[in-house]
Amino acid sequence: MPNVTIAGFTVKPKERIYREIPVTTLASGLSVSIPIHILNGSKEGPVLFLNALSHGDGTTGFECIRRTLQRVDLEKLSGTIVAIPCANPVGFEWGQRNTPVDSNNMNRMYPGNPNGWFTEQCAFVVSSICKDADCLIDWHGGGYGMAINYVLIKHIEGRLGELVKEIGFAYGLTYVYDGAPAGPAAAYAGTLDDYMLSLGKPAIVAEVGTGMNLPDDMDIIEPSVRGNFNVMKKMGMYPGEIELPHDQYLCVERPLTRPKNGGMFYPKCGPEMLNKSVPKGTVIAQIVNPFTMEVIEEMKAPCDETVFLMLRGTMTKVHPGDYAYIMANKSNARHIVND
Repeated sequence: MPNVTIAGFTVKPKERIYREIPVTTLASGLSVSIPIHILNGSKEGPVLFLNALSHGDGTTGFECIRRTLQRVDLEKLSGTIVAIPCANPVGFEWGQRNTPVDSNNMNRMYPGNPNGWFTEQCAFVVSSICKDADCLIDWHGGGYGMAINYVLIKHIEGRLGELVKEIGFAYGLTYVYDGAPAGPAAAYAGTLDDYMLSLGKPAIVAEVGTGMNLPDDMDIIEPSVRGNFNVMKKMGMYPGEIELPHDQYLCVERPLTRPKNGGMFYPKCGPEMLNKSVPKGTVIAQIVNPFTMEVIEEMKAPCDETVFLMLRGTMTKVHPGDYAYIMANKSNARHIVND
């Protein structure tokens, strides 16, 4: 196994390193850099890129990466893992989806610009790893009071599209979505996975995160760690059998349900309903006016068999149009049974 060089850093076989890639200097004089971990295996193989925290409030992906890197045995690894666990350090510091310095959404600014907005400069550093990588897993989701758990893939034709779908299902979560975005495609341009796909390489988005307590018997982090190893096994980077659930679903209908009115949000379906379903018309939440304390809006399940891919599971303040639920129609999803 020869040395590998990623982002200008050379790593020997069976070596793991941590470095920082300089970005810029803030108005305060503090320097900003992007952290990078590189694990080089004992044999030649592909390069897998793991990325998290493009949005500063999506912290669960960080933990999925941390546990994965802790458990990788370099003697068993063929190829290289490159991980950026905190792609937006300033967003993370402030716990905000958009970067506080310039209010930009980092996951709409890839591949970035070294001479652009602050967020574009960070995005440029992160996206540069895509040129050295063969596959990308990018984590998103899980702001305060919410939980999310599914795989998002882009529906594209040809061999690349098939490979993306294969990797998406190999990740091993129950629900996979490859349909249209929730609004005009232009509003969702500039994602890291889009950039990776533009290079002709597979990418999946692990929409895995929680900003609230889940029931003791519901763990969404360990299945995602297992998913990382599943993808490595799929790519020939790690020995062993891929571990899949008995049932998986490819969803083609994914309503994103937002409250029309702001106020206090009261869920009628709590955290225990993540990845579970209710019939169409079920009252799933109420919005209460903070002045009058009256119910001013009821939210109802929109699909024949409505699955909660993402839910707001605790009493929280909401603005008009806030994220409340991402759902899927299980009744028209493609059902895959794994032996």
